[in-house]
Amino acid sequence: MFRLIGAVLLVSLTPAAASAQVAPAEAASQQVTIESYYRIKWGSLDEFKRLYERNHAPLLRELQKSGNIVAMKMDQPFTHMAGGVRWDLRVTIIYRDAASAMDLDKPGQKLWEEATARLYPDKKKFDEEEARRFGLLEDHWDVVIG
Repeated sequence: MFRLIGAVLLVSLTPAAASAQVAPAEAASQQVTIESYYRIKWGSLDEFKRLYERNHAPLLRELQKSGNIVAMKMDQPFTHMAGGVRWDLRVTIIYRDAASAMDLDKPGQKLWEEATARLYPDKKKFDEEEARRFGLLEDHWDVVIG
């Protein structure tokens, strides 16, 4: 996931920085907001959210404690959406800077791996639950806001 976000960030930050005439070092230090959208199989939203809160959110909170993540929030649409435009859950994460949002931030990657090992000593169970969580998805996409 970090590599995909990194590629999107590199593509999206370059034109924005050029058009705004922001110095590369300044652009790299600006906060980056990423919205992650999840379309979940019908009837599986509660289970997905439970697994997300148990296995993924604590890791994100570890990155927040370290300062790599500035803020996070989760939203659900108030009304049901139809078909291909439907999303069931949106997670918005504001990262400290582009390096924190991408795989280029090696300390962040190391923190993620250490937190995973510390919080989830039963790696087999963690991997199974994460596979189940991803199995509940119909679609997932990330949007770099800026």
